[in-house]
Amino acid sequence: MTLPDYIKPDLDILFVGINPGTQSAKVGHHYAGHSNRFWKLLNEASFVPYPVTYHDDWRLPEWGLGLTNIVARTTSGSGDLKKGEYAEGRALFLEKVCRYRPRIIALLGVTLYPVMFPHHAYSESRQTRTSSRSRMGFIPELLEGAQVMVLPNPSGRNAHYSYHDMLQIFLELNRVRKEISARS
Repeated sequence: MTLPDYIKPDLDILFVGINPGTQSAKVGHHYAGHSNRFWKLLNEASFVPYPVTYHDDWRLPEWGLGLTNIVARTTSGSGDLKKGEYAEGRALFLEKVCRYRPRIIALLGVTLYPVMFPHHAYSESRQTRTSSRSRMGFIPELLEGAQVMVLPNPSGRNAHYSYHDMLQIFLELNRVRKEISARS
């Protein structure tokens, strides 16, 4: 099973995952794994007016937020994906960005940076924890005119980032979102 995209034109932020996990596919909602921290981070960083869960994923566009994945195929982990799936997913994703024109693209996982920017030397080598951390936050490159921020993958399997560190990055993303909205 694949999960639907929740996108509409001119979103403030389009959150981009790698691919759906098995629990998300089973229940039909994004980031539904019991240890996934996405919804808790979204709530604590005040992206939404009241607490929401994965059952509310379809409502995010109401608040200027969207959800999609680079690869639609469900797996138990991103390690099960093939390089060609990433390349195909990137092409489809760029079409979505051109069509819907989000202001900010939030890549949920440092592994998405080399997928989106394969021409960078950074993409050529396997990343260490230190270099991955240096790629967190806003990056100077744009994708089809949208600012890009790299966030830690909120999966419970991601032991490289504490909840506190993740929350600080989500708070920064929401701060910039509010600045951009105030200028619009």
